[in-house]
Amino acid sequence: MLLLTERLELSPLTQADKLWIVEMHQDSLWKQFIGNRGVASVEDAADYIDRVNAQLNEWGYGVLAIRNKKTNAPYGVCGLINRYVFSCPDLGFALLPIARKQGIALEAAKAVMDWVEMEEEMHFITASTHPDNTRSQHLLQKLGFEKRGPYFIDKSTPVQTLFLRNSEFAGR
Repeated sequence: MLLLTERLELSPLTQADKLWIVEMHQDSLWKQFIGNRGVASVEDAADYIDRVNAQLNEWGYGVLAIRNKKTNAPYGVCGLINRYVFSCPDLGFALLPIARKQGIALEAAKAVMDWVEMEEEMHFITASTHPDNTRSQHLLQKLGFEKRGPYFIDKSTPVQTLFLRNSEFAGR
């Protein structure tokens, strides 16, 4: 899966991405808004990349690396995740500090949602944010997601704010 925008390339993660994957998972905003996902070493990052790519291979969608199209510099990740709590994929994104406040998350997420629009079988997409992550909530609303309210998955995940986008919201 390869998605291109004016500035970005979204493509599968590779084992060469291990160092910045660790950096992203150790970032204070990642820890605050996403939580500890057990990626604290290069070995953990290698396992994370394998898991992410296995889902991409199994489902035909998954988490993609966001890269600068010209320099190939990594900016973060964006894509669809099968969380198994809903019958539809969940949009997720996270950026390295260097890529924040430049419209990169919106551009990457829009590319993913444009791809979703072309997929006939995807009628609903969820997204969830930490209740205090107003920047991500605002981005989701720009993409046509509707805020549905709080939900709780399990003891390891804090209460999240659920967003939903379906074909009616997207204007299909």
